[in-house]
Formats: sequence, C-alpha cells, structure tokens
Amino acid sequence: MITSTALAKLVFWLALALPVYSYLLYPLVVIALGALMRSVRALRPVDSDRDGAGPWPPVAIVVSAYNEETHIAGLLNNLGSLDYPNSVTLYIGSDGSSDRTLTILQSFAGPRVRVLASERNRGKASMLNDLLAEVTEPIVTFTDANTQFERKALRRLIRRFDDPRVGAVCGELTLRSGDQGDNVDGIYWRIERLIKSGESALGALLGANGGIYAIRRECFIPIRADTIIDDFCIAMSVAAAGRSVVYESEARAVEEAPPKIRNEFDRRVRIGVGNYQAFFRHPEYLFRTGAMTGFSYLSHKVLRWFTPHLLLLALIANAVVLNQPLYRAFWGVQLATYAICLLLYAFSHTLNVPRLLRVPVFLVAMNLAFGVAFWRYLNGHYMGSWKRTSRA
Repeated sequence: MITSTALAKLVFWLALALPVYSYLLYPLVVIALGALMRSVRALRPVDSDRDGAGPWPPVAIVVSAYNEETHIAGLLNNLGSLDYPNSVTLYIGSDGSSDRTLTILQSFAGPRVRVLASERNRGKASMLNDLLAEVTEPIVTFTDANTQFERKALRRLIRRFDDPRVGAVCGELTLRSGDQGDNVDGIYWRIERLIKSGESALGALLGANGGIYAIRRECFIPIRADTIIDDFCIAMSVAAAGRSVVYESEARAVEEAPPKIRNEFDRRVRIGVGNYQAFFRHPEYLFRTGAMTGFSYLSHKVLRWFTPHLLLLALIANAVVLNQPLYRAFWGVQLATYAICLLLYAFSHTLNVPRLLRVPVFLVAMNLAFGVAFWRYLNGHYMGSWKRTSRA
C-alpha cells in the first residue's frame, strides 16, 4: 500500500515534470521531427508553379477594430498595396469605437472597402460574425489593425488553398521590439513559430495567430459572442471539422511588441481567460481533431494553461515531505525562484531586468497571469468586449 509520503513525492515530481515536458521536451522533439518531415518531403510551393490550379480566387480581408485611429489608415494603405493577382475586398468593422476610427474608415469606403459600424463595443467575436455574414469571397483572410503584411504575403498565404484538403492557413507573424525594455515576448514568440512550423509538418497545427491567417469561407462556424481567443477557436473548429490547418512561413506580417513585461500582463490575463474558455467549452478540440493534433493540443496548450495549477500542486506536495533534507532544499529553491522573479517583475517599471533573468521572469509573470485568468474565468469576471492594449 502506497504511503502518504510516497504519494506526495510522486505528485511533486509529476507536477514538475509535466511543465518541463511542455515547455522544453515537447518543443525540442516537435521541432526536430518537423524538420525531418520537411526534408523528407522536400516540397515548397512557389508562385510560378501552382500545378495548373487555375486562376487565383478573389479574397476577403476581415478586420474588427476598436479605437484604432493610430493604426487604421496605415493598415488600409498596407492592405491596398498587396501584390495579389485577383480582387481583394476589405471588410472592416468599427466595434463601437469612441475615437476617430469610424471617421477614418468612412473616408476609405468604396467598392473594395466595406465598412460596418456598431454603436457600442460588443466584442470582437460579434463583429467578426457580422462581417463574415457579408462576405461572398471563397477565401477569408483575418488580420488585426496593428499588423503590417509583407507585399507578397497574401499571395503566399492563399496559394496553399490549391490543396482541397486545406481548410485554414496560418502565416508567420513577427513581433518586433527595440533593444530597450525587458519584455521577451518576441523571443518566446520566435520559439512558438518554430513549434508551429514543426506541428504543421506533422499535420498537427494548433489554431492560428490573429495577425495573419486565412480560411475557406465555407469552413467558418459563427463563434459565441463572448469568445476571447477567436483566432484559435476559428482555426481549431476547421480542424475539428476534418480539414487541414497548415503553416506558411513565407506569408509574413509584423507587429510591434511592448517593451515592458508589465505592458503585456493584462493582455496575457485576457488570453488566459480565453484559453480556459476554449478548453471547457470545446472538448472537440481534443477528441475530434485527429490523434496527432489532439496529442499536440494536450502537450503544447493544455499543459501550459494548467502549469500554474501544477506548480502550486508541486509546492503543496513538497510541503508534505519537508522533514527530508532533499525536499527542504527543493522547497527553498522554488520559493526563492518565484520570489526573485516576482520582485523583478514588480519593479520592472523602474529598472531593467538583467538579460539572463528576462526569460524566467517572463515565464513566471505569464503563469501568474494565467492564475489570475483562471480565477476570473471561474468567477465569470470577463466579457467579449475589449480594450486597447499597449502593443503598438
């Protein structure tokens, strides 16, 4: 019969091992396997060789904007300058903006720029549902007001739909930040891009990034009004319906990342609420997306979303065996690590976090945000409407 001490040790090691697996071992394996698969296939579609796929399809680009007067004109000019061989129609919604967003949009309105306005801020999901109801084009591309596409990004995104099995394509979003500041979200995102590329090669891409992705219009399923991570849910619904979701690294776009970790915290809390929302509302993402996708979803997403719970469980289990010197040492290391990282995070607005410590501080801050998000989700303290973040 297993003793309470032995059980506590088992729980402790398992609770620590699962985050290590999710953050370190799984990425290494999937990136390596993805690179191997790509080298074996040695396939890279190019614009000049579409294998007689016929004319390029007309495309809709959909954007839901709220108080984006700083970026909206630049977005429209950027999208209007894209190199694409067929018609591109922009469907832009102002979701109850209280600044000059709607005025600027109306100055661009025309046959190729359709403007939809809501008097109140209902939330991005509601606006996307309304915009998609207006779309007639067979391919729909999604982006954000603060995203800038490379000139040939749309062409490279859409060419992947030559494969009739493909229902969604995720482009490559780069988070650009200056040398100043302590936020390493850009570093974290570069690793995420490598993981996405590996998962795509293995047929297990998870969701999409909202800055640059496209789906077949026929694959769109209206999302609930309070949905927060709309890009993830839209793409995962495509996978759950049996269509492929692929990654196209040559379809590139850029966003600015905020310089400070603190600037990213509220955004991470909101994303965290959306993560738990998706997990509890959509079991089909785990059970109806195929074995490899379900495995990747569990390894890459679910375990990370519940890392705060696992780390807390490790502390509790560790406390049961504090009478043993080895576990007293582990207890001290855990508390010291969390305390140092939280102190550095708390004072990050007044000092520059040492470069060596930026990654652990970022990870601790992100998991703290997930912990706050879980509490808000349980209490229902969230809504679909949204506010501007400091991401430029």
